[in-house]
Amino acid sequence: MKNLMMTLSLALLTTGAYAAPEKFIVETVEVQDFHSAHKGMDVAGAGSGAGVNPSKPGVSLDQVGQVIAVAKDIVALGESIYTLVQKGKPSNTTDFTPISVVPRDPITKEIADPFEMESCSMPVQKKFVTSIKSAAGGEGVRFEYMVIYTYGCSYNGTGKYIQNAIVQPVSVKTSYGWDFNATMKLNGIMNHGTKAQPVVGALLSIKYSMNSWHTAFERNDTIHITANGELKNYSN
Repeated sequence: MKNLMMTLSLALLTTGAYAAPEKFIVETVEVQDFHSAHKGMDVAGAGSGAGVNPSKPGVSLDQVGQVIAVAKDIVALGESIYTLVQKGKPSNTTDFTPISVVPRDPITKEIADPFEMESCSMPVQKKFVTSIKSAAGGEGVRFEYMVIYTYGCSYNGTGKYIQNAIVQPVSVKTSYGWDFNATMKLNGIMNHGTKAQPVVGALLSIKYSMNSWHTAFERNDTIHITANGELKNYSN
């Protein structure tokens, strides 16, 4: 009897190991108030702000980070990649460097000092909920986050640029047995305006990964921000 039980157990494990990967449906929607989304949820925690204070649009010189992208006379500063969620828990690290897209000085070719940027907008805060469901309709992950950015900054009276762009995790709920992770990185920068009057844009990507003992799932979503203040979240 004991040998029979061991044989059945091994057969089940072998069957599960070679089962077809589970399919998932991902939907991202913008929400106005996270409180309604939280209702009835087992919230794992919330990020501490990831180094961004929405009431202070300026970027200090010791927080602009490194050069992470260059497109002719447009430069992106910050960090190339950072963790949003690790093993189902929102990151509460406070030393993330927000992304800023600024010009080079047309004469010196030096990167523009963020303190010399003018006419920046008040910070914009957009809230999103990403739901990852199985093909059967069960919700494996519910991830809530904010996109914060300042737009319309000019340099010497010309152009429109972006400062303090960051994705801030708010909460995450995962089903039992799933390991959920999420990271953000800058994918690229571009000029939507002219050479004389640049209007910069930035593409940010959020990479999701879910793993369990029998399957794995990965996905990349793209967020497009422009210095005109527009934001488009692409979730297919």
